This record gives sequence, structure tokens and C-alpha cells, in this order.
Amino acid sequence: MYHQVQMRDEDQQCQRFLWKDSSETVPSVFVVQVMTFGACCSPSIAQHVKNSNAKQFEQDHPEAVEAIIKRHYVDDMLVSTETEEEAVKLAQDVKGIHQNAGFEIRNWVSNSSTVRAALEGEATGEKNMDISETDAAEKVLGMWWNTSTDRFTYKMSARYDENLLSGNRRPTKRQVLRTLMMVFDPMGFIAQILMFLKVLLQEIWRTRVGWDDPIEDAQFEKWLTWLAIFPKIETVEVPRCYRVLTSVKSTVQMHTFVDASESGFAAVVYLRFQEGDVIECSLVRAKTRVAPLKFLSIPRSELQAALLGVRLSDTILKSLSISVSQRYFWTDSKDVLCWLGSDHRRYSQFVAFRVSEILESTEITDWRWVSTKHNVADEGTKWTRLPDLSTDSRWFRGPDFLWQVEETWPVSPCFRKSTDEELRPHLLLHEKINEPVIRIQDFSKWTPLLRQTALIIRYLDNLKRSAKKEHRSCGPLTQPELAKAENYLFRQAQSETYADEIVTLAIHPRTSTKRIIRNNPLFRSAFIDENGVARVQGRTKECEFAARDAVEPIILPRHHHITRLIVADAHERFNHQNHTTIINELLQRYRIPRMKATYHAVRRNCQYCKNQQAKPQPPMMADLPQSRLAAFSRPFTYMGVDYFGPILVSVGRHSEKRWGVIATCLTTRAIHLQIAHTLSTNSCVMAIRNVMARRGIPAVIYSDRGTNFQATVNRG
Repeated sequence: MYHQVQMRDEDQQCQRFLWKDSSETVPSVFVVQVMTFGACCSPSIAQHVKNSNAKQFEQDHPEAVEAIIKRHYVDDMLVSTETEEEAVKLAQDVKGIHQNAGFEIRNWVSNSSTVRAALEGEATGEKNMDISETDAAEKVLGMWWNTSTDRFTYKMSARYDENLLSGNRRPTKRQVLRTLMMVFDPMGFIAQILMFLKVLLQEIWRTRVGWDDPIEDAQFEKWLTWLAIFPKIETVEVPRCYRVLTSVKSTVQMHTFVDASESGFAAVVYLRFQEGDVIECSLVRAKTRVAPLKFLSIPRSELQAALLGVRLSDTILKSLSISVSQRYFWTDSKDVLCWLGSDHRRYSQFVAFRVSEILESTEITDWRWVSTKHNVADEGTKWTRLPDLSTDSRWFRGPDFLWQVEETWPVSPCFRKSTDEELRPHLLLHEKINEPVIRIQDFSKWTPLLRQTALIIRYLDNLKRSAKKEHRSCGPLTQPELAKAENYLFRQAQSETYADEIVTLAIHPRTSTKRIIRNNPLFRSAFIDENGVARVQGRTKECEFAARDAVEPIILPRHHHITRLIVADAHERFNHQNHTTIINELLQRYRIPRMKATYHAVRRNCQYCKNQQAKPQPPMMADLPQSRLAAFSRPFTYMGVDYFGPILVSVGRHSEKRWGVIATCLTTRAIHLQIAHTLSTNSCVMAIRNVMARRGIPAVIYSDRGTNFQATVNRG
């Protein structure tokens, strides 16, 4: 096929090779002018040429073109027709279309001797397949097809170890896998047999034996059980034709049976044809899968089997040329039917995603319940007995009720519309958030925050006193009110940072060190005082002159805003000086983790300290212009001019104003002074001319934007 496709001249160089005969000294260079086997692009290009050639005959021979495009597998054609005449005509049309592109199709095989005779009669020297009645098995796409009986069969390879398959020798894990892969079953006709060996291989895998180590006793017994059915595989015969008694006018239904167990899942698909009172069923395809290594519950496994059946049914429906009027899905799991019939959003993600995919391809009315006794897929998941491999078994024919009218089919029993299994948990979290009355982040200093808090506490106390008809507080804030406000702010800072530790100290004060982690500031010697403030226990309680805060300092979190305000207040009270003294004063009342680092952080953020410690950053001076560096130029080549004055001069008996004109050389810094009578343009022109007459004509003159200078420039 590839050699009939010629390559373009510019592409032939990609297939260049050298060839040297024994008589030649220099090898010759050759190029292959056609597609070759082994090139990665050959299959796709050959298929493209085949299809492009067929599309030219789409109007004259539409059936043949469809067979070439959709019924060809590389260079093999597999197609079925209703009558012998149609088969002969289709083969002749396909052959003629291929000959137009240089392709020669041959080796025709058919279950009809008439078709073979017609195609052999038109053969012109090619080798056609002459299949006798005694040896009528032909390999078609990996499957063995008996053309005399029109059935698919199986043949085992002659290279297998007879001593191993006879049970005289214990196999290894590698040999079990090799035996499983030796049976080619793409359509799943004997999936119920191979499923047992798949499950056995998974059990062997769980034992973690090596690839070349013999399997254990329990698995060897199951191996012997499977070997009892292995020789019967060659006796299996599956009809190729789906229907024999009915015609193309029959009603076609697709029935998919699914089942699952702890070992795996299975799905079997049948076609049911009905024309009047004539009914027949045939096996289309089956598929089995072992369960995952991690344990899966039976309801979830049943749902996986249902999803497997839907995917298998969709695949078959896309490849069939037969029009299916109705699809049915049968399962013996009531949980799956409950999940399909209820809102799948209520369930866990595992169930919800799979139910959603199932309902995208099917309707809830397509699903039916069937008892395990009548579920054919049960044979693919459970081995209660050796399977029946005869052609009349229910695995190949389908269950008995499919051969009857629809009124006799199993009726689904009444069961609840929803199930509590796999429901998504709905958690109601009730959390009490104690928002502070005052937003401490809005305050930048400790004293205003303390006084504002004290006023709010007084207001609340006055409300309580008013309810009890007691005397209300008024006037300036007292020291007890400020102390009460301080304790409130301390409790707020501690509860926001050490909430769990505070609860532990309150409930288990004596065993708190065992319940608080070691690197926590409240790990050792912490307790809650009568005001609810966490303090550190001291050893100088008996000292008469020591204050309470010095003996039992208050614990404050390092990064809290209240802590920063307290440290900043102490920093300001000491006039931003004596830093060691400030730290010492704070340590006498508070226990703040990493006190020095906390204080230095506050000090770095102090704007007053920033201003005092700020150093001017003068900008770097720019490079001097070229006029300042003209060392080998004549003086006053680059000249700057400006006025100064006025100067009063005596003219006779009165005084008049005169202005000085200063001209400086930008290179040598030499100065020339000239007198200007007025600020007019004429006086400016006269003064500059006098300078030029004495010092020479400059190349460039620099001045400001004075009106007399601008007028002088305009005058030229």
C-alpha cells in the first residue's frame, strides 16, 4: 500500500540512502521515490491518499466510498451487507475505486461461497483465499472467523508451556500475566472467563511476590480452578451476525446489563430485534474491570459499573450502522437507581460526578431494576460455578426475559426515592465573635485610647446604675476607672493572641504547663488574676515595698497594637532618650517577649526620631559643560553677560543712574566690566560691542532672559 504512494521530488531526499556493490569503490546515493514502511508519516499519508481518492467517486458510488472511509482498517476492509448481490457489487466498486489510485485490493474472504466465486472469477492473477470447508478459520483483525459457520472462534498459541497449563508446575507472577495476555479478546466475548484471571493477578500483586517467584498456595488453588476452564476456550463459538430470523425492518433495542462486586465491575451489551412475534437477541460486546487496590464500597462499585456500561453503550452506538430505537440499562443495585432519581448535588463528589456523567448520556427512564438472578453481568463479577461456554448459554444469548414480550419483563419494586448514603455533610458552624467596642487600630497613642475606653466603661456603668436608680458617676476620670480600663485593654490583647491558652489557664490552672506548648510565653508560671489578666508568678510577694506589677508582671503579646502603643508611650515620656532605662522601666511592669526587639521596632517607626536622625542627602553635581573645559581656546571665547546696578554717578551738579555690565570668561573666569547708560537695547548693543572690541568676538554668549538681551539677539 505504501509503495503505491509517490513522494514529491523535494521530499524524496528525506529517504536517501547509500549502496555499495563489491565492485564499487565509492558508494552510490539512492533515494526512495515512494512511501516506505517504517516512516512515521507513512500510515497517515497513505490513509489520506486513500480517502482523497475515494471522495472523487462519492456521487457515483456512495456505499463504496463509505466502506473505504469508515470500514477500512489500514489496508483491510471489514464490511457486511444484507444480500450476496450487494456484497459482490460493493466489492467490485471498492476494487475499481482503489485501482484508480494504484491500490490493488485482494484476498477476499466471505461466508458466502457465491460471493467468493464471483470475486475469484474476476481475479486477474492475484492470489485469492481459497478456504475449504475443513479449514475455514481465517484471522480477521486478530479474531478468528470461521467462514463456513459464520462464527468467531479462539485459538491458543502453540508456544505456550503445556507443562505449566496442565497444572504440573506452579507459575510465577510473570507467567500468569503472560497467560492472560495470550488470549486476544477485544470484543469481550469471553470476558467472564478472563475476569477470574484478572482478579487472581490482582491478588498475586497484593502478596508482593517477585515477578519470577512462584505464587503462594491460596493463589495456586485458584490458578488450578481457572485451568479447568482454559482448554474449553477453543470450543467457544460466537455468531458473527446479530440477527438471522428478522429483517432490516425489525425494531432494534440495546440492552446493557451492569453489575459489581468486591472484585470488580462488568458490563454486557445485547441487541434485541423484534419483527412482529419474532424476537432474537445477540451479544454485542462485554467489558470487565477489576476493582481498585484500595477498598471500594459495594454501592460505589455498582455506580462505577453503571458508568462503565454507559460508556460502553455510547461507544457501540457510535460504531454501529444499525439504527437503535431504544436503550435500556439494567442493574440490581437500588442505591444506583436512587442516586439517579434524586438530586445528585446532595451527594458526595464521588457520587455526584459519576451520576452527572451518566445522566448526560441517558435518561432516568432508560434505567431498570433486575434481580441478581436474571442479571447476566453477574457472571462477569462472581464465580459461583464454572461458566457455561455453550452457544445457547445466557451469556451469549442474553437473559430469557429478553426473548419474551415487554409485558413479561421484570418490574422494578417500589422503594424510597432517596437514600441517606453518600450524602454530602451539611455543617452548621456557630461561632461567637466578640467584637471590641473600640477599634484600637484607630488610635495612635496610648493615653487617648485609655481615656476613651474609661469613658465608655463609665457610660456602661452609669446605664447599670440608672437601672438600679443609683448615683451616676460624673466629672473627671478617677484612678480606679483608668485602672479598670487598663485591665480591659490587657484582657483584649491577651484574648486575641492567647485565646486557647487563656481558656486552659482558667480551666486547668495547676496542670496548664502540661497542656501548653513549651515555646509559648504562657508555658511556665502563668496565672489569671482576679481581674482576668494573665500574669507571671514572682518570688517577691512578701516584700512590703514592691508593687503588684513588679512582683507579678502583666503578659502582653509582642506584635499586638496595644503593646506597641504602651511601648511608644514610654518612649515619648522619656523624651526619646535613655533607651536602656525605658526598657528597664517596661520590664518592671510588663512581660513582653523579646522586649528589646519590640522596643527598637517602635523606635524605628517613631517619626520624631526619624527626623532627628535624618541626614541631608545632597544630590551629585552634574558634569561641567564643554564651555567650562575649553582649555586651549582664546579667553572670552565662551562668555557670560549680566547687568548689575543701578549706580549713581555725578554728572556736573546732578546725579544720574548707570548700570554695570559684567562679562566673564567661562573657561578662565576672567572678568571684564563695562558701563551701560540705560537698560535699553541700544545701550546693551553698545556695551557688548565694546567688550568684543577689547576681548575679541566670542563663540557663544550666555545670558538670562532679560528683554534687552532678547532684543539684542533679535537684532542679530
